[in-house]
Amino acid sequence: MARKSRKSVSAVIQNGHAEAEVQAAESAVQEQVYDVVGYARLSVMETRDRKDSESLQNQKALLRDYIARHPDLRLHAIFEDNGETGTNFDREGFEAMLDAVRGGKANCIVVKDLSRFGRDYIEAGTYLETIFPAIGVRFISIGDGYDSSDASTADCLTVALKNMVNQMYSKDISRKSGSVLREKMRRGEFIGAYAAYGYIKDPLDKHRIVIDPEAAGVVREIFRKKLDGMSDAAITRWLNEAGILRPCCYRYQKGIILDKRFARPTPWGIEGVKTILRNEVYLGNMVQGRRRSEFYAGRPDRMLPREEWTVVENTHEPIIDRADFERVQAIMAEKNVQYHARLGKYDYLGKSENILKGLVYCADCGKPMVRYKQVSHGKSVSYYYLCPNYAALLEQSGCVYKFFKEDALLEALHEAVSKEVELAADMTALARRLSAGKESRAGKAAAAIKRLNTELGRVEGLKKTSMLDYLDGKLTAEEYERLRESCSVEAENLKTRIAELRMEQKQLGETLTERNPWLKAFGCNSPVDRLTSKLAHALIERVTIYDNSRIEVALRFQDEKERLMVAAKVVSAV
Repeated sequence: MARKSRKSVSAVIQNGHAEAEVQAAESAVQEQVYDVVGYARLSVMETRDRKDSESLQNQKALLRDYIARHPDLRLHAIFEDNGETGTNFDREGFEAMLDAVRGGKANCIVVKDLSRFGRDYIEAGTYLETIFPAIGVRFISIGDGYDSSDASTADCLTVALKNMVNQMYSKDISRKSGSVLREKMRRGEFIGAYAAYGYIKDPLDKHRIVIDPEAAGVVREIFRKKLDGMSDAAITRWLNEAGILRPCCYRYQKGIILDKRFARPTPWGIEGVKTILRNEVYLGNMVQGRRRSEFYAGRPDRMLPREEWTVVENTHEPIIDRADFERVQAIMAEKNVQYHARLGKYDYLGKSENILKGLVYCADCGKPMVRYKQVSHGKSVSYYYLCPNYAALLEQSGCVYKFFKEDALLEALHEAVSKEVELAADMTALARRLSAGKESRAGKAAAAIKRLNTELGRVEGLKKTSMLDYLDGKLTAEEYERLRESCSVEAENLKTRIAELRMEQKQLGETLTERNPWLKAFGCNSPVDRLTSKLAHALIERVTIYDNSRIEVALRFQDEKERLMVAAKVVSAV
């Protein structure tokens, strides 16, 4: 092998010393403290296999400890998702974390490992390799030893492969565990997180259930009262008046579940009573597989029809004998028939469409309010909205009495929608005027962006050249630092101006146009002669009723409306 000359080796050593000095100088200049958001996630399967969120707490403790041990990291907040799949990114805690980053509150994200961040390798890779670097966000995965600010750990191929493995592992384990669970269900083994109210898991075999004497006594009393002719609402009131805890609150008190949401007792609801009265688990039958989860594929849970349930008879001790259970089912079926028969009793007076179905909510409990019919002397029909929670439980519901007439509500909503439509019509005309010279302004913005990018390239080039000049001894360390700082400030200013111009382009192309979703929804409906079901659901997001005189109307596309208003002001000022 050829031997290097002493002179060339000496030059390499000198350059090495110079490079080390530059790196030290850069480190001193660039040293900064990052505002950190931590993110922790516990998956659907992990939640099912644990009584509580202990694993989630451990993740958060690990994040806090890591951040505390690194002086360049300053904790802003830790966000979490409990029981959420990692195969998609539509998660409340994840979105809140991104909002903190987008809002400038944090510029660093720390996770336990990449699988906690997400198991969709394509989208995860997009965030790590494109989005976060573009917006200047540092990303740290503790378990993987990955830190985007450290070039020695930023092996993009390794990161992508780990994300791919995470996604494939998620799908594989979901399919395998799904087939295993289905086989257990067919054998009559219990696979749930906790048993139906009235039972508990067998302490000696978690796949069997045994009677819980205290709760089973309540179940028997519910069936007895139903057999005695009490209505579901009357049974519900009795449960609340007797101070009997709801199943979830009862399980919390007994230590079966540890979710603190159920620490405060809340009243029973009618649906809870109906669920117990219909559940054939009390006959000694194991009933499972009523819903299907395919979280690995990003699909939501869905309820299955009765014929697809997995029912295995005589797997445990019954609480209710078959004769009583069947009598209760017959009573409920008869009541259902009577209810539907009454629905058409006053059809001769005419029917009115429920225009606001699914849009009206109680301000106290948050439940959808129900539209009831009111017949006066068999001659006229009117309608009103009432909270079903209050109707069933009265003062025990915690809701204030509300009796809101439909006519008054429709009148108020018609007025609110009409004002929004009028405003949209005015803004449509303004958008047309302001966008008349849109092409000219867009062309100027594009030319300005091109010019600024050229200038930015020159500044970045000067910054690199200054380092080479320093290494060659043409610049002192002080001169290099001063020039480097000047280039950094100028580059930052250029980037800010480019971002502003791109925002202006976006406003011209997407916001300040008749294609704006708010303008499309409201601007083409002028004037509003009357409110129809189609129009109400297209324009109204939610109606919240506080009492008999106060309502709150949330209209759709308000974010798009606000952006349009801001864009109009900006463009008008140009």
